[in-house]
Amino acid sequence: MRFWHKILLAVLVLFIAALDVSVVMVMKKSWQLNMASESNRAASEQLLIMNNIYENLDSIRARGVSLNPALLLRVAQSYGQHYRKQGIGLELRENGRLLYPIEDGGSSGQKETGAALEAHIMTLAMPLPAPYQHLELAYNRDISELYAQQEELNRFFVMINWIVGPLLVVLLYLLIRHLTKPLKLLSETTKTIAEGDYSNRVELNSRDEFGELAVNFNRMASVVEQRITDLSDMAEDKQRMVDNLAHELRTPLTSMQGFAELLTTANIDREDQIKAGHYILSETVRLKNLAFKLLDLSVLRHQPLVLAEVDVASLFDTVAQTEQQRVTDNGLLLEMNSSIPALWGDADLLAALLVNLIENAIPVSPPGQTIRVLAYQQDGEGVLEVQDSGSGMTEEQSRRAFEPFYRADPSRSRAYGHAGLGLSLCRQIAEAHQARIELLSALGKGTRIRLFLSSTL
Repeated sequence: MRFWHKILLAVLVLFIAALDVSVVMVMKKSWQLNMASESNRAASEQLLIMNNIYENLDSIRARGVSLNPALLLRVAQSYGQHYRKQGIGLELRENGRLLYPIEDGGSSGQKETGAALEAHIMTLAMPLPAPYQHLELAYNRDISELYAQQEELNRFFVMINWIVGPLLVVLLYLLIRHLTKPLKLLSETTKTIAEGDYSNRVELNSRDEFGELAVNFNRMASVVEQRITDLSDMAEDKQRMVDNLAHELRTPLTSMQGFAELLTTANIDREDQIKAGHYILSETVRLKNLAFKLLDLSVLRHQPLVLAEVDVASLFDTVAQTEQQRVTDNGLLLEMNSSIPALWGDADLLAALLVNLIENAIPVSPPGQTIRVLAYQQDGEGVLEVQDSGSGMTEEQSRRAFEPFYRADPSRSRAYGHAGLGLSLCRQIAEAHQARIELLSALGKGTRIRLFLSSTL
């Protein structure tokens, strides 16, 4: 049984039960009030008749006439005939013996008994005041109409119950279906999410508890979708990294294996030995750098960064000591200028960023060109910038430049031992500093890469 079915049955049973009990109590109270009213009316009329008979008997006695049964019968008949027209029956007894009405045999008594059984008679009996206390006046009034009204009310109640019941079922069905519609939407959305459609949301515009539930559910679904997307992206990144790393390792390992086999050959001259050893050494250094860069990328994802004041002059000196010789060997110039004394960040990571940017600029810069490293302030942010006058990149190359293992010019990058991880590492460093990195490049016009740090000192 569904939830809304349970609500429908529970509300229907409770409502009908409460309605029936309430109506029955009202009807019972109404009946009691009506009977009390009829009793009061009967008592008042009986008292009035008794007073009239009492005064009539006093008047007769005052005239010196004795009160015999025949006289009492005539007095009772005069009042009985008058009140019979009003539906009231009177009985007069003297010391328990019936004086009025006169019994006319068995057939009449049987008729009166049958009529009494069919009718509902209200009877009140009371002795007359002294000195006529030996006389008892009985007051009888037919209240069948009151019972008939009560029965009619009962039939009307049953009829209303049969009409209200189905109508109530229909109205409750429509109302509960409308009220529980958000639960159906939530159930359907949950089902689609469980089937893998994490983009589905509950479309519910309501300000009640169901509206709050829908809002919180959509937030939860958004978080779940984001987590699933992140996990999927991480899985794709890892798979791409493994595939590209396997591709990167295959070529140098194959070459190193060939030159190692050549060194084991006895019949080679000294020049070939030096050439083979130099190649093995260069490939070993390249693989070592590749391993270190992969390790740096992994560390930056899991290790919180502690920022401190970084002296720009010391930072440039460190970078120059690392890259000056390589820049010179390639026939290039390295120029460093700073207009700010310090930056806020991690000195080692900022140095690694500049080194990677310079190493990326070296293979694309023609001999005689200058690689510029700048530090300045712009709009309240500290900026580190590396410029080259190389071949530049297309819009597609610029968009993918920060992807791991991506190389705009694979042949040139491989010749200089690059695996396409430098700019990816730079992006990780920027994210660790909660900074943004910007690449501006055009074919034949060189490349500018800027790191915008959150603040300067």
